[in-house]
Amino acid sequence: MSAQHHYRHSGLLVASAIELPEWQGFACEPGEPDVRIVLSDEPCPDCPADGSVAVGESLRFAVEGIGGWQVEGGHTISLHPGLTADLPELRLFTLGSAWGGLGYQRGFAMWHGSAVEREGRAVLFCGDAGAGKSTMAAALVARGALLVADDLSRIEPAHESASIHPSSARIKLWREAVELFGWCDRVLQRDYYREDKFHCSVPGHCAGKTPLRLAAIVSLEEGEKLSFQRLPGGEALKTAMKQSIYRPEMIEALGKWGEQGALGAQITANCPVYRLTRPKDFATLDDACERIESLWTD
Repeated sequence: MSAQHHYRHSGLLVASAIELPEWQGFACEPGEPDVRIVLSDEPCPDCPADGSVAVGESLRFAVEGIGGWQVEGGHTISLHPGLTADLPELRLFTLGSAWGGLGYQRGFAMWHGSAVEREGRAVLFCGDAGAGKSTMAAALVARGALLVADDLSRIEPAHESASIHPSSARIKLWREAVELFGWCDRVLQRDYYREDKFHCSVPGHCAGKTPLRLAAIVSLEEGEKLSFQRLPGGEALKTAMKQSIYRPEMIEALGKWGEQGALGAQITANCPVYRLTRPKDFATLDDACERIESLWTD
């Protein structure tokens, strides 16, 4: 099937054989693509269902019951749908694991987290699953910030300041958070795997904009009391890498740990890293937002 849908995402022009509603904010005019997303009628060659395998410049993986993916040379993602797969499932792994693998092939730092922006400066939240990355981002958007990312983003190191490529125009929130922010009318769809989580539009986002200066990285952790502290150099790098690295098994398969570690060191050398600890409820959310907002006023 020839590509019919065109997007500019993470600094790349993408031509896709399937429509990507999640990237609607990144739609653009056709041009010579840097990346092609293609559909194949053939089974994925040697795609393991229990992990990622790299063969030269080809990265392969499969998801049982859904299909297989072959990511080649940082320029092509081939989808091999299973017999019972549907488009939401295929898009989920195409824009997640496959897109992350393609970024690694191109030598990009692909970090997992949620990010917001004010005055051209972005703050990236990272942390374990359930740490509240999307909730913190949504709370700040509700207070006037713009959404930059809510899953996977390309981070670029630079001599003076790292930058982040906008990567999302929607955010995924649990029902309690949707109700807290009064965003019930913003629900676009229910999450495919979690029936009490929803994809929501936001009042403002940065989709389609140029990369933004990354002003801070904030690691979210659960604790009894609210605390906010800047981390020193070695601990900053260790924390940022541990909390934001995406699909480490792919880095391992591609032999990219040295490269990714060097990128992380460059990013954290010019971007402060903080630890925000708070109880896992909404009682301290406003106070937490004020701590983050101080990063924009300092």
